[in-house]
Amino acid sequence: MFNSKTILSFIGARAGSKGLKNKNISDLSGKPLIAWTIEASLGSEYVDRTLVSTDGKQIAQAARDCGADVPFLRPAQLAMDESLLDEAIQHGVRWLKQEEKRSYDYILLLQPTSPLRTARHIDAAIECYFQNKKSGKDILISIIPAPKKVGWLMHKRDHSYIDFCFYKKRRKSRRQELPDYYLPNGVIYFGPTEVMMHLSKNTSRMLPFMMDQGVSIDIDSPEDLKSAAHVLNNLKQTGVNV
Repeated sequence: MFNSKTILSFIGARAGSKGLKNKNISDLSGKPLIAWTIEASLGSEYVDRTLVSTDGKQIAQAARDCGADVPFLRPAQLAMDESLLDEAIQHGVRWLKQEEKRSYDYILLLQPTSPLRTARHIDAAIECYFQNKKSGKDILISIIPAPKKVGWLMHKRDHSYIDFCFYKKRRKSRRQELPDYYLPNGVIYFGPTEVMMHLSKNTSRMLPFMMDQGVSIDIDSPEDLKSAAHVLNNLKQTGVNV
């Protein structure tokens, strides 16, 4: 809870994964991958409830073993490759209202494929949101700096030519003169429940939460898993409790 506002941490974890089989319960430094996100959520000062929405029974059991709530299994039609996360959030919110008569003011969306996010990051993001929000429709997304050279990004104009995506009227030729660009790292999303239920449509009022590239690993392949394990091992060697 933050200033009397209730916060639901929503972790969506589909069973189907193409690049890495059983991704969400793959071992990462002695724990299932999803455990790192659940533990970060449970360690937050502000999160009232940590809920996992999954269609997989093995994921559900692993999540319960880690201390998360898994009060339902997500319908298979909401766990397809083409399914929007919005639909899973809508299903979860409606299930809680219908079955438990419970609702939450805000939703913290955490993807289980970002294991290096900590409770400290979560709390800092929530504090950042309430310090900077200007309306009831604002959402927060975590970002990382993009390389300056993104300003020279090009696309195909037709079958014969390519063109610059930006600055068609006023070209910037020096890298130092290019503006700053950012990329969403998919680690943290936060906002009012009604807005988060339609996250993919609400992109006009996004507040940035800057994060380091080093904690922004997104697990999608065996190589990503090895990279995350390497980072965690280095943290342990330096005495950081992970």
